[in-house]
Amino acid sequence: MDHLKVLAMLMLLSAALPYLQAFKPNTDNGPRYHDLRIDCGSLHEINVTRSGSVKWQPDGQFVKSGENKILTSNQSHTQMNTLRFFPNGTRNCYTLPFSLNDNLTTLFRAGFYYGNYDGHSKPPSFRLEIDGNLWANVTTSMSEEPIYYELLYKYDGSYATVCLVRTTDGEVPFISSLEGTFTYFDSYQFMDNKTALYLHSMINYGANKSVQ
Repeated sequence: MDHLKVLAMLMLLSAALPYLQAFKPNTDNGPRYHDLRIDCGSLHEINVTRSGSVKWQPDGQFVKSGENKILTSNQSHTQMNTLRFFPNGTRNCYTLPFSLNDNLTTLFRAGFYYGNYDGHSKPPSFRLEIDGNLWANVTTSMSEEPIYYELLYKYDGSYATVCLVRTTDGEVPFISSLEGTFTYFDSYQFMDNKTALYLHSMINYGANKSVQ
């Protein structure tokens, strides 16, 4: 049993969840990342330039199941115009090969934009896990705005696994984007392996307009 110690605001929780076996690629000679941006469902690498240039990787090298889909809508966030959905199996996992230095905390962010890609007008709900532990119970919608889930997490090893788990018959999990970026903030050095700090809310203090 793995134990996930969760810190949310001033509340400390502890949970024990079963360990998962996920697809493990041969990462001995493959690339490893400090900053990984995955455009789920995309077949090609893309570069997005806003405040700087961000390279988004196609997801084929990180997952071995599911089907990709190009949406007919034109989202301003380019990575939201594709997704990968998982019609088969209960649990489907991404394996993310990071630097062998496991002493750094990583910011993970998963994005979901339904866009009625299947024509059913029934946005699904499902479970999102990281290394076999609950990350979020994802509830998607018909909204034109993407849904994001974030957490700071200190993984144990040279890679992390992010899994989408079907929780209701007939509802198909999907994902639009997946990111992992190392953080170097001294205030997070107290975090042990298998510890996560979940995002509770994000507030823009002092600004006169919304930003993304």
